[in-house]
Amino acid sequence: MNDTDFRRLPEDDEIEIDLRQIITVLKKWSKMIIIMTLLCMITAGIVSYFVLSPVYQASTLLMVTQATDKLTATPAANTGDGLENVVNTVNRTPVLTMNSYLGQLKSEALMQRVIDKLDLDKLDYTPAGLAGSIEGTIVKDSNLIEVKVNNNDPILASRIANTLSVQYLAMMTDKNQEQLSRSVAFLDNQKVLTDKDLTQAEQALEDLLSQPRGVAVLEAEFTQKSTDVVNYDSRLKILQVEIQQTQAAVARLQQELAATPQTISMEKWSEATGTHTQTQEVNPLYVSTAQQLSEKQAQLAEKQGESAALYTLVSTMHSDLDSLQAELASKRMQQERLQREVDRLKLTSETLAQKGTETQIAKSIDLGDTSVMVISEANIPTDPIKPNKKFNMAIAMLLGFMVFTLLAFILEYLDNTIKTPEDVSRELDLPVLGVIPLATSYNTQQHSYGGY
Repeated sequence: MNDTDFRRLPEDDEIEIDLRQIITVLKKWSKMIIIMTLLCMITAGIVSYFVLSPVYQASTLLMVTQATDKLTATPAANTGDGLENVVNTVNRTPVLTMNSYLGQLKSEALMQRVIDKLDLDKLDYTPAGLAGSIEGTIVKDSNLIEVKVNNNDPILASRIANTLSVQYLAMMTDKNQEQLSRSVAFLDNQKVLTDKDLTQAEQALEDLLSQPRGVAVLEAEFTQKSTDVVNYDSRLKILQVEIQQTQAAVARLQQELAATPQTISMEKWSEATGTHTQTQEVNPLYVSTAQQLSEKQAQLAEKQGESAALYTLVSTMHSDLDSLQAELASKRMQQERLQREVDRLKLTSETLAQKGTETQIAKSIDLGDTSVMVISEANIPTDPIKPNKKFNMAIAMLLGFMVFTLLAFILEYLDNTIKTPEDVSRELDLPVLGVIPLATSYNTQQHSYGGY
């Protein structure tokens, strides 16, 4: 059965694979497979030993002391008021994640610092090329960062690793110093502006308090007038009671006067005539009652006049008190508003001064060394990590064996010629009647009938 017959088989027919055929194919192409596999292995060895340059790896270990699991927009704990929280947000040093620290290890700025420090620009190093030779990984379940530097020169690899650690700490310090410097400048500027506003607010409050009719004067005047109104009200009530009493006395005297005759008859003995004479004289009781009535009416008129005057005065004072109270409330509101503004600005100025001092202290500390520390410096590597010569040769031998074995089966599959009697029986399913021997130099010699 040839390859065309194989392609015509139905999909549900099974194709039987004869293990003897596989072994036959392998034996047939064994020389090519062995030779090419050995050639691949030898080539890999030559390339590994004589072509590829050895690569050395130097590693250093950094420990991060200030890191968080994730970034937060606000501080985790707010213990102060709103102003203090805002100032804390401005002047605080950001706490980065481990991935943030790791990401800055291969930043272009850090690479340029290392190149400048070691004069690597003379060796045609670029920040991108140097970053490609550096590997940084976070040690699992820890705050450690392992930094690996690959280079063909073991000494240079060690120098780059150690310089990278030092420059990384210096860069972190510079970044923090820059942040804190901006915070100090911002806090100082805000304090100057706040002090200016505080001076203006204190001057406005002082001007309000120094006015002729200030809050204190108005309060004293309001207290005095309130006391006078109370006294006048009490006096008015007393007068009203006295008027009622006087009116009752006047009414009583009027009744008595009406009931008392104006004159009375008096009998007199005349010695001259020796007789009694009857005369009319003014009744003293009437005169006395009339006099008392007149006095009471005068008192009543006086008290009524005083009551009317007091009523008018009290009404006027109540109106004055209303106006005074409105003026006092307005002035008191202005004073309280200015006082609150002064207190707020004082608190703001004190907070800014305190935070400015704290930021200055933090700025004087080397925060790069406090947030990242070098745990282990890089030593000069003695053995290269690449190329792994034995491993490369083993991989080349394995791949060569696989590829050329596959190539042998492909060539066998593409070869559809019949060479042996077994091929005829297997492919054509026909019996073999005879075999024509292979022409060789021995059996191809020409013989004539003449007996040469």
